[in-house]
Amino acid sequence: MTSPIASRLVFFNPSAGSAWIAERTMRAVELLAAVPGTHIFHTVPGSIAEQVRTHLTPAVTRVYAIGGDGTVGDVATALVGTKVALGIVPCGTTNVLAREYGISLWTKDAVRQLEASTTTRRLCTWKVGEHTAVLGAGVGWDARVMWKPPTVMKRRLGRTGIALIGLREIVTYEFPTLVVRGMDENGNDVTMGGTSVILALVKRWAGGNTGIPLADPSDDLIDVVVLESSSRLHLAAFWALMTLPGGRPLSLPGVRYVQLKRVRVESEAGREVEAHINGEGVAWTPLAFEPNGYVNMLVP
Repeated sequence: MTSPIASRLVFFNPSAGSAWIAERTMRAVELLAAVPGTHIFHTVPGSIAEQVRTHLTPAVTRVYAIGGDGTVGDVATALVGTKVALGIVPCGTTNVLAREYGISLWTKDAVRQLEASTTTRRLCTWKVGEHTAVLGAGVGWDARVMWKPPTVMKRRLGRTGIALIGLREIVTYEFPTLVVRGMDENGNDVTMGGTSVILALVKRWAGGNTGIPLADPSDDLIDVVVLESSSRLHLAAFWALMTLPGGRPLSLPGVRYVQLKRVRVESEAGREVEAHINGEGVAWTPLAFEPNGYVNMLVP
């Protein structure tokens, strides 16, 4: 029997998130696989965007990414500028994008929500070297934490494992001087200096709290947060406020916030400093961010 033409593609990261959600993740895969015209693919690390492009045809109307924010970012890269809707079935460690769009963190419920929906919202993506940012990037301490956790720790402990690494890195972080240069929406040049930088497209940066409340993934502005202090206490206070419900990290003294249309981050000393993109430790300074086109996000 000839298999039906694929109108829906599902890309599944079997290594995403904590080990305890693996069974729920597989159930989500089974639910989607039962829909006629759906083809399922395990993701290939380092080649996900190309994998998606290989299977895209004019018949495809929606693509599901089952995994964490890194997987979603890789799948989205292949869909920039297309009319294909991207649905997120979250099974990562923090699932920032799913939270941003009101998608259930319970995988079966997420499948049901999205299968019942035809509503999309646009997501403005940003080009960062060879990478595509869909939730944003971090330079400095934020990135150091994302570079450090071994896969086994993320699988066993999830966000708790990342938090433990974060505590250790606060003690050892050397506070490199970073320089941020960009252009605001009025065409004015902006220059700032600090020791850690967040470049956000979303309100929820470290979980459920809306720590960057003006960020809008549909606009063509990137929300830049610069920590100016070299105090370990200040760094800990900022991240506590970022994660705690109702926390207002941008209200702390020594925190600068601006929305930019283009931005570049580099080390004042010219050395490479760790950076993460979409929560994945994959880059170093200097980094330049440019608008890169839109993806249609499927939402409940």
